[in-house]
Amino acid sequence: MPKLNYLRELGLSQSEAQLYYASLTNGGGDAKQLSQISGVPYSKVYSSLKKLVERGWLIESEGYPKRYVPRPPKEAIKINRNYIESMLATAEKQAIEELTPLFEAKDLADNPQVWLITGLDKILSKAGSMIVDCEKEIDIALPMIPPRFEEISAFIKNKVEFSPIKVRLLVSSSLKEELSLINMPDAEIHIVDKMFGGGIICDKSETLILMSVERSPMAIWTKHSALAEIASTYFDYIWNSAKPFKPHQAN
Repeated sequence: MPKLNYLRELGLSQSEAQLYYASLTNGGGDAKQLSQISGVPYSKVYSSLKKLVERGWLIESEGYPKRYVPRPPKEAIKINRNYIESMLATAEKQAIEELTPLFEAKDLADNPQVWLITGLDKILSKAGSMIVDCEKEIDIALPMIPPRFEEISAFIKNKVEFSPIKVRLLVSSSLKEELSLINMPDAEIHIVDKMFGGGIICDKSETLILMSVERSPMAIWTKHSALAEIASTYFDYIWNSAKPFKPHQAN
């Protein structure tokens, strides 16, 4: 029946469409009457009538047996549309809340925020790319001068030449006599008696921490905001308690 198809397209099930159509043509009725008129089995009538009332198609009257009166089609369709929009908004909200963490977890798995880097070449390459991408500040902690540090110095000198970037160099006091080997004239240098670990921090958001540099060079790189913040906070703490170094002090 074409008229039932229109109701189906508005979201009603076959049973619901038959019951509303029956109530519309019969001026309403109780559950038993509507079951007989519509052909919907009596066992399915109450659940279908309940949904029609919830969605605004029928009005349930008090008394026994309960009667179900149809709303005018124009009014019923408007209420039904509001019902669907409300249900859709709720479903969208729940879907976003439930599914977004799954997507973000997969994104983190596909794009890990912490990498373990092994091999001196790879470590130097990552340090170089960090320096190239840095925009405001480069912080370097040196408990010792690592192999091929002149390559890092060259990256920084080139960066400073073309960018108004700030460079802070935190150096162990044991390296005081070797500062001339570092060759970073534009860096602000502080000397500290004790330092645990070394590495590079760029823009307080990207960190490369050296784990070992001799037999098996190894480093940890991260852009994880919490880890980068911890490293940056630690550097600032040591920096503020360290002694500024003047070039003439090396002589």
